[in-house]
Amino acid sequence: MPERACRWVAFCVARNLGLELSDLFGPTRGAPRVAFARQVAMYLAHIGFGLTFATISRVFVRDPTTVSHACRIVEESRDEFRLDLRLETLELFCRWGWAALLHTVPEFAR
Repeated sequence: MPERACRWVAFCVARNLGLELSDLFGPTRGAPRVAFARQVAMYLAHIGFGLTFATISRVFVRDPTTVSHACRIVEESRDEFRLDLRLETLELFCRWGWAALLHTVPEFAR
């Protein structure tokens, strides 16, 4: 189930930032906008869902040190008020949406 939660976060981030979900799972870094979206998804999966770097790295097919770096980058970016507000809203949306999904379709958690 942690892998599904991680993919849910990636889906929410991609939708919010106007990207395709596949962009976040591409084998290369991609454009700066895509790379930052991936970092945001990794950060929210870790902070909002408590997923480990190892789990997140498996889902995104990245090294755990890359996930750690992504979390540092996003955390440091939260000093900018508008980005911080957007990330907070996105985190709440991800968590509430996931809870609603599991409530509606409990077998999804398996």
